[in-house]
Amino acid sequence: MIRSSFDDLRRHKAYRERRDLPIRTIAKETGLSQGALIRLKNCKFERVYLSTLEKLCRYFEVESLSDLIEYVPDDGSDTVSSGKTASRKP
Repeated sequence: MIRSSFDDLRRHKAYRERRDLPIRTIAKETGLSQGALIRLKNCKFERVYLSTLEKLCRYFEVESLSDLIEYVPDDGSDTVSSGKTASRKP
């Protein structure tokens, strides 16, 4: 599963800069759409452009993409099959 730290980064930046930081403001300051930001925040995207991630890393002043989004392994219930079929014993 993909986990987003968007909300944490937004709150941290708002605190540092002592201002409100709604998604509308972030969209205006980054040039990204509000919809794209909301999808990234909620991890409801199928693809994301590297330029989008780069703008957000620059905006939130993070040096690693993993500070913005990260892969967290699931509990194993949705693992991908290796393609091998199990043999049955009679």
